[in-house]
Amino acid sequence: MTTASYRNFTSTLAANYQRFFVPAVAAPASVGLMRAAELQPGERVLDVACGTGLVARLAAEQVGPAGSVTGVDIASDMIEVAKAVPAAAGPPVEWLVGDATALDLADGAFDVVLCQLGLMFMADRPVALGEMRRVLVDGGRLVVTTAGRIQGPFSAMEQALVDHIGPELGGFVSSVFSMHDPAAVAALLGQAGFDAVSATETVTPLRLPPPAELLWEYLDVTPIAPMVAAASGDARAALERQVVEGCQPFVVDGATLVDQPLVVASGVRRDG
Repeated sequence: MTTASYRNFTSTLAANYQRFFVPAVAAPASVGLMRAAELQPGERVLDVACGTGLVARLAAEQVGPAGSVTGVDIASDMIEVAKAVPAAAGPPVEWLVGDATALDLADGAFDVVLCQLGLMFMADRPVALGEMRRVLVDGGRLVVTTAGRIQGPFSAMEQALVDHIGPELGGFVSSVFSMHDPAAVAALLGQAGFDAVSATETVTPLRLPPPAELLWEYLDVTPIAPMVAAASGDARAALERQVVEGCQPFVVDGATLVDQPLVVASGVRRDG
């Protein structure tokens, strides 16, 4: 697996993430997360691995002015873009740069912790989950989503990266879908001390750009973008050809359609 990390995400990549990934993937994926969270007015919410802040802003709308929302991400450039996005209704979001495995937040400071499509990138998931539990009140709840089973267009992308750029870069795509088993995700939450754990698989329809555009838009929101850019022109052209060919069964009216499974898992902190 590549050692590429979101820790050093650049401002350009963060801007690309907000422009492409948020509307194409994060927004549709957030529907299941927010439904499971069942946020109530006045609750205090923490969004871990908040990226450019989509989920935090949605949470602010739901908890209203009596609530509070904090978004934390390991990439400072993600946080800078989050701060620049127009504020949502509800309380102002507090934006923090921080590592999920060492949250600089008080014990029991939140009623709800959310984490959308971030847990699979954390080097020490048990420690990160332990931190999420620590900052919850007794009776507070955690809701996380992870990518489900890899689908055809992403498999095509993974194989083309291996074939034309380098096997370690294909490993990054694999890592995105590494937490696809609901039972395994539930087990992690249970081992971290959460009670009333549940994990289910839902399917989120994604309408993505045509294959060639999808390839470069997707790569341009990942930490491996500079490594792909450094490859030869011939290698990048071959990469594109293979991805376009592999995506053809999923192309309808020019768009790439993907029914992407997502794992939605939740648990409760109970001290008694």
